Amino acid sequence: MGDGFCYDEKLISPVVQSLRIDLHSHSTYSDGVLTPAELVQYAASKGVAMLALTDHDEVGGLQEAAAAAQKAGIIFVPGVELSATWAGSTVHVLGLGVDPDCPALAGGIALLATSRQCRAEQMARRFDAIGIKDSLDGASRFASKPTAVGRSHFARFLVERGCARNMGEVFKRYLTPGKPGYVPHQWARLDQAVA
Repeated sequence: MGDGFCYDEKLISPVVQSLRIDLHSHSTYSDGVLTPAELVQYAASKGVAMLALTDHDEVGGLQEAAAAAQKAGIIFVPGVELSATWAGSTVHVLGLGVDPDCPALAGGIALLATSRQCRAEQMARRFDAIGIKDSLDGASRFASKPTAVGRSHFARFLVERGCARNMGEVFKRYLTPGKPGYVPHQWARLDQAVA
């Protein structure tokens, strides 16, 4: 096969072939547009058999998603997507089967939340400086809480405000390095996120 994978489809169980599994999804607790329960309901409507909720730097929606998954008959995997800095770049560490009550995880997430909130405030000041007022309030409407506000929330606000036609255009014009709303960020080190 040209894709670099060699396998015999006849050897793969028909049960496995028919399973629909999503191990990377986001809710309104980070940058998703559906609540955890709505996300589970949507996944169920699409025939998903196993779902992991992996919000960015957040485990607050896991309990709601787990309860909804139990009602929907979906296997639920508690997860998180941690932001980390490695070799000068932002990377995301996907954690599956996490314990949301783990003190080390909770402490790390609390530090990331504080850092994320400071970044959002800096971004809002940059938007104020170019004449786009009330961006933090506008972005906050799309987030579950103030410490969850990130670039995607600002992007939704800017589309709503008419500053761009879509989120891709917002990122291109405002939210990438060298653009007026971009604020570089130092996340946890990769070894900290993995730990």
